[in-house]
Amino acid sequence: MPKTLKIIDKILAVDLRTEEGLDLKLGGYLMQQGAEQKECALIYKGDIVCPQAPILLRINSACFTGDIFHCARCDCSWQLKEAMKKIAQEGGLIIYQFDHEGRGHGFVSKLKSFVVMDECQKTSFEAFEHLGQKPDKRDFLASVLILKDLGIKQVRLISNNPQKKDFLMEHGIDALELIPSIIPDKRLRPYLLSKKNQFGHLMEFDDILNQEEGMA
Repeated sequence: MPKTLKIIDKILAVDLRTEEGLDLKLGGYLMQQGAEQKECALIYKGDIVCPQAPILLRINSACFTGDIFHCARCDCSWQLKEAMKKIAQEGGLIIYQFDHEGRGHGFVSKLKSFVVMDECQKTSFEAFEHLGQKPDKRDFLASVLILKDLGIKQVRLISNNPQKKDFLMEHGIDALELIPSIIPDKRLRPYLLSKKNQFGHLMEFDDILNQEEGMA
C-alpha cells in the first residue's frame, strides 16, 4: 500500500531578488512519503492564501540541464522565465517540483536519454521507452497538497499539458483554463512536435514560429 504524502514543514514570504529585477516572493514546502522526503519551491506575487479570485498558476517541473546549465535542447528554462515575468506582472504562483527532473526519472536517466536521442535519432519520448522507462512518470500530487494547504480552489493554469489540468480537476482543484506557453524558436520545432504528437500537449505553434522567422 503506497505511503501517504504529507506536508511536514513550510516557509513563505522570502524576498526573491532576480537578475531581471522582478518583484517576487519565494517559499518552500517539505513533504514526507514513507522514508522519502521531497521539496517544492514556490515563486509568487500577491495574496496566495485563500484568494478570493482564481489564481494564475504554473506547475513547473525541474529541468537541471536547462535551468542550471542553460542547455538549449528544450524549452523548460524559457517557460520558467516567461512564467516568472507573467507572475511578476499579474500576480500568481509557480510551484517548482524538484522531483520532476528528467520527467521524474532523475538527472542520470535524463542524460542517458540524451545519448539515445543523439546516437539513435530518437525523440525524448522514444528515448525513455528505449531505456525501458515510461516516457513520463511525473505526478502532481505535491502541487495539489500545496494548493489545498494554501486554500486555493480555482486556478488559471499556464501550461500546454492537458494532463496537468485533468490531474488538478480529479483532485478537487478547479482549473478554469489552460494558458499556452510556446517558445518562438524554430530550432525546437521537432521537440515541440514530439510534445504535441507523442505527449499530447495542446500546441498550435506554427503561427508563432512563422512570426519568429519573419522577425529574423
